[in-house]
Amino acid sequence: MTESAKPKVKKFKVRLDVDIAAKLTGFDTAKSATAAHRRIMNHFASVLLMGPPASDSMLELMAHMFTEDEADAAQHLPPLRPRTARRVARLCGRPEPEVASLLNNLADVKHVIAAWDTPRKYTILPIVPGTFEMAIMTPDLSRTNHWHKRFAELFEDIWDSGYMKDYVLKATPPVRYLPVSAAAKTLATAWPADKLEQVLEPYDQFAIGHCQCRVVTHLAGKGCGKPTENCVAIGPASEAVVSRGLMRTASRQDVLDAKRHAEEHGCVTWMMNGNDYSKGSASCSCCGCCCHALRTITQFSAPGMISRPHFMPQRDEHACTHCGLCVAACPMAAWSKVGGAIFFDQARCIGCGICTITCKENALSLHEVPDATPIEKDLDILFKKSMPAYIANAAKLWLKRTIPLSF
Repeated sequence: MTESAKPKVKKFKVRLDVDIAAKLTGFDTAKSATAAHRRIMNHFASVLLMGPPASDSMLELMAHMFTEDEADAAQHLPPLRPRTARRVARLCGRPEPEVASLLNNLADVKHVIAAWDTPRKYTILPIVPGTFEMAIMTPDLSRTNHWHKRFAELFEDIWDSGYMKDYVLKATPPVRYLPVSAAAKTLATAWPADKLEQVLEPYDQFAIGHCQCRVVTHLAGKGCGKPTENCVAIGPASEAVVSRGLMRTASRQDVLDAKRHAEEHGCVTWMMNGNDYSKGSASCSCCGCCCHALRTITQFSAPGMISRPHFMPQRDEHACTHCGLCVAACPMAAWSKVGGAIFFDQARCIGCGICTITCKENALSLHEVPDATPIEKDLDILFKKSMPAYIANAAKLWLKRTIPLSF
């Protein structure tokens, strides 16, 4: 194909109002890693938290996240065992008010540990999902500074090691992707869970913030420039993220407008793979280059995090002109062009339908996958179904790390 014959793909660039030189207090780092940082690294590396193995990059991230004083306290927060400031103070031999101040800064300013209840209980979170999201999520990008930039760079180094594929190859998918709105309108057999308006209809509480994946890749110098303000909390879940300063309160229409804007820029929407009106839900609008959920497929060919789609595209060979617009539009590289021929990799498809609305010859259309599994009606059921795979993956990976020569 000649240069002039290549399909023209519209480029978008969204300005991110990030001031990495912002003088924000509470974002100090350690001058060097200590024994306490090594202990915290081992906590985060736990297979119970789906952690990456201990490494130089992990240790550098710990020294970046925790000052020496903060590490002295946080080393006493083992995985899945929340503790009060009083308990931590006893373990590290420091005054309780001093320890509480250190832990509160980690929870409320840096957002690298979780805190709740009265008296407050503190715990470390998984690197992802958990610490990564909480540290980067914000309704105001102008409050992102040099600390966040370095966090992003170190996190991307760890992510690129590919450790996550060990956790998602055999897993109950926690998320699903919806057909984009223009495609969903044509689907007569769609479930209500396939259409964003129907998913949102029962709720009256919403919050919206900036997509942590695209913010991180932007800070790390490899962002795509697509819109960022489309990460959403739905229902009761929205109260917690607003109260912690991670998102802003929004209306249902705000959410729909943000999602449509993201779709116009080539993004696709995920939802939790279960409806639970009592607890709420969450959603973001993703691109295949930045989104870490999609990158488990595009980067590591490990689809376990994402539910098999309800619909997949079919091609009319007679109508197809092999123009390549579907190749350029697909966020998952499910379509490819080799020697003038178009090929489709079903294993990469998430059923978003972007290819079908991009095709100018109407050669592509979405068709129902006959054995698609409906979403769970309760998030607790989804959680329970995920436990066997979670335990099996954790046990196998623990053995692999402990006795590496046996694998």
